[in-house]
Amino acid sequence: MLKAGVVGFLPDDRSKTEETWKLLEKYAEIGYRAMDMDLDYAIPGGDLKEKYERVCSLGIKPIMSGASPEVFQDPAAKIKSLHIQEINQVCMYSSSMIASFRRGYGSNAGYDEVMQDFEFMNKAVLFFESEGIHFCYHNHYQEFTTCYNGISGFDLMLLHVDPRLKFNIDLGWAMVAGVDPVKLLKRLAGRIANVTLKELYDLEAPKHLLTSNPSTKVGFTSLGSGLLPVDPILEEMDRQGLSYACVEQDVLRHLDRVQTLTASYLRMKESGYVK
Repeated sequence: MLKAGVVGFLPDDRSKTEETWKLLEKYAEIGYRAMDMDLDYAIPGGDLKEKYERVCSLGIKPIMSGASPEVFQDPAAKIKSLHIQEINQVCMYSSSMIASFRRGYGSNAGYDEVMQDFEFMNKAVLFFESEGIHFCYHNHYQEFTTCYNGISGFDLMLLHVDPRLKFNIDLGWAMVAGVDPVKLLKRLAGRIANVTLKELYDLEAPKHLLTSNPSTKVGFTSLGSGLLPVDPILEEMDRQGLSYACVEQDVLRHLDRVQTLTASYLRMKESGYVK
């Protein structure tokens, strides 16, 4: 059986730490047992060990931490943080391949930019594996739709990055790219560290998202009220023995955070594959 996890759904101002704790308490009451983010990100400041003990007391486990090239400015501090939180997976959540979210639709990263990303990823795989930690990549839609010398960015990554690379696979963004989510899960079997369930009611609008323009952030909805094939996805995840189904919604629609996560959790539980 899978457990439900959450990605994001934090206050707009993360410095409001007690507001974050109240939300986490609500999420635990709903039935969520994991968070695809670490506590330094979710709740900045304070003693990390104390934060970890508090979140564990709610029944929620941090399962993933971010890792960008800046991680090598102080790698020892990163490892210490991961060990305190008992996290054995780190993730590159953003790369040059999603540059159009900053530059505008169709303004994709060049080949040299992408290869620089792969250079960092290879270095990170080696470093974190030596510490007993898996390095992962989190996709968006552009990796599948942007080609370099006739090869998609995603396939180019599979060719050039150490095969020990794992994937924190976002099935909503894959669906936006025209990729069948269940087939993608099957293709990556054995290399999946975590799965993000992102629901969408519109598959075109999210391609034109601009991080600096709120009016472009449309198309997202609560799990079960869009186009994602939820039951077949959860069935395949369960078949592969994966642990967590993590819900993410980039922008709220008609419901607030608690309502959205309640609806999403109940949809997963109704499938019979989530506790």
